[in-house]
Amino acid sequence: MITLPIYLQKYIIKKLCIHINYYNSLTKSIGIFDDYRKDENEIKKLMITIALVSKEWFKTLSDNLTISVDFNYKEKGKDQYSIIKSDNIETLKLHFNHDDQKFYWVASGELIKIPIEIVNDKIMKLSTMEGTNFKYLKLRNVNHDFEIGVLDKLYQCKQTNDRSVSIREYSLSPYVNIEQINHLKKIVSKIDSLQIYETPNFEVFIETFKQWSNSLKSLIVPYSKRSYSIIDNLSSYKSSCSSNGSNSDSSSSSDNSSAKINFLSNLRHYQYSPISISELDTLIKSSPKLNFISIGICIRTYLYYLLNDQLQQQQQQKEEPKLSQFFSKRQCFCNSISFNESRDGNLITENEKSNNFNNHFSNLIKYLNENENTINRLQIYNYCSFHNQVSMCEQFLKIPTFLIEKLASFISSFKSLKVFEIYLFNEQLFNQIAIKNPNITHYIISIPHDVISSEDAIKYSTEILLKYPHIIEFKIRQI
Repeated sequence: MITLPIYLQKYIIKKLCIHINYYNSLTKSIGIFDDYRKDENEIKKLMITIALVSKEWFKTLSDNLTISVDFNYKEKGKDQYSIIKSDNIETLKLHFNHDDQKFYWVASGELIKIPIEIVNDKIMKLSTMEGTNFKYLKLRNVNHDFEIGVLDKLYQCKQTNDRSVSIREYSLSPYVNIEQINHLKKIVSKIDSLQIYETPNFEVFIETFKQWSNSLKSLIVPYSKRSYSIIDNLSSYKSSCSSNGSNSDSSSSSDNSSAKINFLSNLRHYQYSPISISELDTLIKSSPKLNFISIGICIRTYLYYLLNDQLQQQQQQKEEPKLSQFFSKRQCFCNSISFNESRDGNLITENEKSNNFNNHFSNLIKYLNENENTINRLQIYNYCSFHNQVSMCEQFLKIPTFLIEKLASFISSFKSLKVFEIYLFNEQLFNQIAIKNPNITHYIISIPHDVISSEDAIKYSTEILLKYPHIIEFKIRQI
């Protein structure tokens, strides 16, 4: 048996410690299929496995681990057998429970509450300890404006104030005011993810992105009423914007001299519902680091305008418009073309809307085909700002072939895509995508149970997996 020299063993363990520190510092999963708690348990197992090999391995491991999770260490003088040593800790990560409004740790799958008094006592001892290396505090699940107050209840020291705190997520709503944001700026240096509800005050909205856009990796915008386009303002903000969210180009010298700022450039993860075709176009072109998009679109209106383009071509060629029975008229009037379907204050005509939609759609496909992108997961579901919840599933089974081709071309244009999720089903669509983009290896389809039976779902999944060997997973979930 060959035994590696001690210096090589230590070198390997130190490299593993870099890996362990990285995962212990995370407040969310980073991969396509990663699970936060599962990853956390795997890291714990790895730490214990290394520590139990020998005293030398235990010491090397302990000397190079700098992240403490939920106070997983013993106080100095009592830490002989503790893998994490208090005097090596640079970052402390804590978990917060929304329901109980308390910090906690997980033991044997159960949440164990940590009273704020104990939290403060431990932070006080760690921050005032002689020779301490403690510098940063990370908080997970301190999200809402009413939860942020917990920051002021923590033991006040450089590590809990003075811009040394990172939080996993923050929720922006009309109830958040500029005074709260200014207070948060004094404490929090990094926010990983932002949720936006309804329409926040525009000054608050922009100040939040000015302060934390460099650290933001995820933006979640669930359905809400909006008085301005979030994507349009974030992609090309000018300091001369008005306080009501107007980001229009002006001929004034002050506007012309204002540099545009793209607050979307660092985003990796984006959830937005509902999204217009113009916003989708802007989002993809303004977010070069994006790897996951989840979008709610009005499928009914998207298909109507794609169909309308074909009908216009038939009429121009004096052909019989045989497709007119599929969507004889627009059945929904949400903002599916752009956030504001007007020009100079005047509503644009249906033909103009159709032309705008199809121009955006074609240009987006062209852009995706000609430019590299990092998007590896795409999720599409039916959602509409008019709450148009009439099921599209049965109608989607019967859409014309040319619409299938257009949709397949769009989805296949995401060249880095690995996972495709959709809340609709069409056998012909999946066959075309599988042929056009073999990089997609995972399909997840969610549809009502009355659209396809369990037997047919299993049968079709089996057939497509046999037909296309590059597909690893084809899952049909009945909802």
